Parts: sequence; C-alpha cells; structure tokens
Amino acid sequence: MLEDVIQLHRSGRLEEAERGYRELLEAHPDDAGVLHLLGVLRGQRGDVAGGLELVARAGALEPENATCQYTLGEMYLAQRRLEEAERAYDKARVLNPNLAAAHAGLGQIAFLRGDIDAAESHFKVALRADENDVQAVTGLGNVARARGDAARAAQLLTQAAELAPNDPMIQTSYAQAMLDQGMLDFAARALDNALAAKPDYPLALLLRADLHARKGDLAAAQSIYMALLARGEQVARAHAGLGDIARAQAQHDVAGIEYAAALQVQPGLHYAAIRRADALSRSGHVDAAIEAMRAHIAAYPDAMRAYTGLASLLSQSRRHDEALAVWEAAAARWPEDANLKALHALELDRVGRAAEAVALAEVAADSPRPALAMLRARGALLAGDPAAAVQRLQGIDPQLLADTPVRLQRRRQRLLGLAFDALEQWPDAVSAFMQAQQMAASRLPDLPALDADARAALQQLADAPALAEPRGAVPVFLCGLPGSGVGQVAALLADQPDWFVRRERFGAMPDFINAPFDPELLQPHDQAALALLARRYQRPLERAQLPATTRVVDWIPVLDARVVPALKRSLPGARLVVVAREPRDMLLDWLAFGWSEGFALPDPLTGARWLRQAAEHLKLAARWLPAFHTDPDALLANGGGAARRQLAGFLDLEDLAWGSLARGARKGRGGLPVSFAPGHAEHYREWLSEAFAALEA
Repeated sequence: MLEDVIQLHRSGRLEEAERGYRELLEAHPDDAGVLHLLGVLRGQRGDVAGGLELVARAGALEPENATCQYTLGEMYLAQRRLEEAERAYDKARVLNPNLAAAHAGLGQIAFLRGDIDAAESHFKVALRADENDVQAVTGLGNVARARGDAARAAQLLTQAAELAPNDPMIQTSYAQAMLDQGMLDFAARALDNALAAKPDYPLALLLRADLHARKGDLAAAQSIYMALLARGEQVARAHAGLGDIARAQAQHDVAGIEYAAALQVQPGLHYAAIRRADALSRSGHVDAAIEAMRAHIAAYPDAMRAYTGLASLLSQSRRHDEALAVWEAAAARWPEDANLKALHALELDRVGRAAEAVALAEVAADSPRPALAMLRARGALLAGDPAAAVQRLQGIDPQLLADTPVRLQRRRQRLLGLAFDALEQWPDAVSAFMQAQQMAASRLPDLPALDADARAALQQLADAPALAEPRGAVPVFLCGLPGSGVGQVAALLADQPDWFVRRERFGAMPDFINAPFDPELLQPHDQAALALLARRYQRPLERAQLPATTRVVDWIPVLDARVVPALKRSLPGARLVVVAREPRDMLLDWLAFGWSEGFALPDPLTGARWLRQAAEHLKLAARWLPAFHTDPDALLANGGGAARRQLAGFLDLEDLAWGSLARGARKGRGGLPVSFAPGHAEHYREWLSEAFAALEA
C-alpha cells in the first residue's frame, strides 16, 4: 500500500496522498519512513512548521538516516534557521559522504552568510559527486553573479533552468541572471514558469516588479513592491525597488530614503548601499556618499561590488589617487578576478598611466567589457600591430556595445579607422571614420557666401571710426578650421606666463561674436553702440577676475566675417592668429580625428565645401584685423624654431615658452597621434577624390 501512496504523492495528488500516509500511521505510528514522507508533503502544502515536526520525529526514530537529516536541513533553511540547518546538513554529509545535496545545502548557507568562497567550495564538492545536481549548479551560478561575472552566471543558471523547468526557485534565479544580462523576454518567460508553479512566490513577484520597472511600467512595479511590503515579504528589496523608481524619476532624496529603509532591514544588501551612495552623490552630498561606502566596506569587506561602487564615486569626484587605492585593495583581495582587473586598468587609463593600463588590460583580456577591448586595441596600435587592433575591435559583442555611451562607440570606430589606415586599407578607414562622424549630433554653423557687394559693405563698416575710449584687455583672437591643429597652438599659448586662453565659447554664447549672427551688426554703430558691444565682450572676463596684467587669447570656434567690422571697431587693437594646414590634410584630419569644437563632418564633400567657405571668411577677417598665419606642423615640430619666434614677435614677446601643455598637445589618448603627418592625405586621393576636387576648385 505504501508504494501506491507514494505514487499519489509523486503525481501531485497531495490530499489523497496525505490521507494514505495518515492511515498507515494509524497502524504504525512510529514508522520513520512514513513520518518523513508525510512531513515532506506537509511542507509542500505550505505547513513548514508541521512538516518540520514530523520530519524531526522521524529523525529521532532513525538518527542514522542521512536522507531524513537532509530534509531537516532543507526545512530549517526554508525558515532561515541557519545554524540548525547547518547541523542537519553536516550530519547528513557525515552519514552519507556521497549525498551531494547536503553539500549543496551547506553551500546555500555559506552564500546566505556572505562567505562566497566557502559557498563555491561546497557547490563544487556537490558537483563532483553529481554533475547534474541542480542546486549546486544554481549555487555556482549565484556565486558567479555575486562576483559580477554576469556571463558565467547566465551560463550556469541557464543549465540549471533546463534541468529543473518547474522549480520556482531555480527558474527565479535564472530570471535574475537574464535581468542582469538585459535579456528581458527570457526573464519574463522564466518568471512565468516560476509563478505558474508557485503563484505567491515572493522572490518571483519581486523580480516581476523589477522587470516592469526595467520596461518602464513604473506604476505596475510600484504596485507589486507596495503589496510585498504590506505582506511583510522581501521587505528590503521592495524598499530598494521603490528607491529605483524614485531614482528613475530623478527624485534622488526620496530614493536615498528608500535605500536607507532597505539597509535598515538588511544591512548587507550591497546594491542598495551602492545606490544609496549614488543618490547621495546626485543630491549634492558627495563626501557623505563616499564615507557611507567606506563604512559599508568596513562592515562587509567581502562585498566586491561595494569596492567598485566606491572607486567609481571617487573617480567621478576626480579623486583618482584614492580610487586607485580602492582598486589596489580589491585586487589584493580578489587577485584572480578579471572584471576587477579590467576596471582597474580603465582607471589607470583615466589618470594617464597608459602603459600600466595596457599591461593590466592584457592580463584581464577575458573581460567582455568594450572599453577594455578598446584599451587593448590601442595598445596593439602603439605596439605596431594594427591587425591585432582590428581583431580586438571587431570582436566586441555588438549587444554589449549598444549599451555603452555614444562617445565609446565613436571611439571604437575611430580606433578601427586608425588601424585600417596603418594597414593601408584606405577605403575601410574612410568607412570607419565616417561611422564615427555620424554618431555626433551637432551640425555645422551656417556661413553664407559673401558676394562683392556684401564685401564692399563690410569694408565700409570696418573703415568707420573705432571706439574712442576702449576699456579692458585687448584680445588676440585664435581661429582655426577643422583639422587645422588649432588646439595644439592653443596649448602653446596657454603655456605662456600671464596668458589666459578663453575656451568657454565651446559651451556658451556670451556675446555677439559666436552667438547666432545678429543682422543689427550690419548697421552703422555710433560710439554708444560700440561701447555696449565692448561691455558685452568684457563682462565674462571681468567675472573670471583675471589680473590686470593677463593677456587674453580668445579661441573662437567659427568666425563669421560679418561680425569682424564691429569687432575691429569695438575692440581696437585686437589681433588675429589663423591656424591652417594644407587643405586636404585638414579635411582628412577632420574626418579621422574629429574637431575639438565638436562639429561633425556630414560627409567629405559637404565638409570640403564648408571648409572652403570658412576659409573665405577667415581670409576676409585677416583683411580687417592684424593677422598672423601659422602651421602647427612648423610651429610645434621639434620645438618650432623660426616659426615659433615669428609668432612670438607678432605677439610682442621675445620668444614663446615651451611648456608641458605644448609638449603634450601632439599626443592623444594613451599616446595615439592627434593628427596625421603632412601629406598623408595623398593616400586618400582616390577615395576622397570628389571632396579634394571641391577644395581645389
């Protein structure tokens, strides 16, 4: 009869099976096997306390029964009675050394206590005993997730989900891994499986709320979080979820309160600690955020993600030395972790320690991070191995790349272009460079063609009397077309003692020079109008509180010749330095390296036509202002020599100091060039023929 009841139990007919077990116990009340099975059944029906009592009786009757001790461990674990669960699992393991599930249970206890290394050890022992132990596979997947190895976690938890498609806990762990990977549809299907097996499973409900939030349905997510709080289930993570909703709505103070509530319930909820620090930082309490993360690490020194959170905060605050100290501490604690090495390498790169960064990136080569692959590609380029650079850049996972900032995607395309250029694959280089250009949203300023009548009218305005009583410093205007290398000349001038290079025009429009053109500037201006223009120009300089002896270099991104007559008259004595190179070299450098002013190249032909037009405007400006033309290749190569002395003479200096800014101006990120050598455009004559023809027309 017992076999018939067990069959009812296995087929899910629990009520009938329970009646059968109880009938058997009426005849044999001390049958340990039946007591054990009835206890398991009561646990399955939600009566964990009653089931535990029955299994405990069975264990007392047969203290050498390993299976019974294992079931006790499972039931104690379900009640979070970790010490009692640990004793039961340990006894089961001693009674039956081959009982893999007991090791898996001990692994779960170690994991809940935060002892990741011990958990991994137990799960591996369980797998050696039974390679299909689904609890052990799941446990190793959760260990990988805790260590930030999302790819390994997904692999293991996918395997576990396939082994146990109807287990709600395993399906939920798999759903969590899919959420980590951003694979929302897979996560949704796994949660459907989990909730079909156990409709009120709190963790699955929590992840369903997380999924709603990830898809932007914040109201649905909030409803589930609030329901869980009302039931007193998953309280810490529900508060953290409400914090995530507030964070998504930029309510950082509210988010901080919710994360703090989560940590009050579960102090070791590491991601809540990290996000609380982020909320504090975004609310303007950066120092408090950093100190909170330091305190969390002191309390939980094995919380790997807390180290990365603290280091990121320090880096964002430009406290790079402190950030590096955190990375070094993390590396000492987890010397084999490739992800930590990758992040450490990227921080080294941010602070300019390029050689160390590349060396560490090679050690962490297994990391899938796109930024690390780009760092390794850059190292290959600098080492003279462009083929390896192409291989590394083309090996980046497109899905991972899609989630990165546009600037990182643009950097990949430019590195690809430089690698193809080094391989003399000119059309591939053009294609890669253009893809980088198309990722920029800015459009070129409108510079109209000026016919003879317009030029004559501007000449007449320029010849009118200047401001009789000028005030403030007389500026030197610095202008250069895209690809001209004007930024290198700006660096040289910024090296000069008591000189100030004004750069804020790249992000602001403080006066009439780089604001959208005002037709009023084409009207005759009397002395009062000129004085007003001069005041508008001087006001930002006064706010900068520059010493009276400071000479001002005003770096203007794009100079519209129509403003120059008013400029000449309102700021008498102003001079102009025009930076230019051979036009085809400028166009190629604009294509390959972008423009420091941020304007994108729409396409080579359009860019060439715009360059010609902009050059005409600069030519007119040089007609009305004292001007000096310089080529950065002559000015900065090997210290500059005669070209540097000539520019110094134009600026009323004996010579130009050669400082650190000028020395570093010709090297870009990690030592890559910021421009091609003069004449390099000749390699692209076939591939940019139409654009080059437009330059020469």
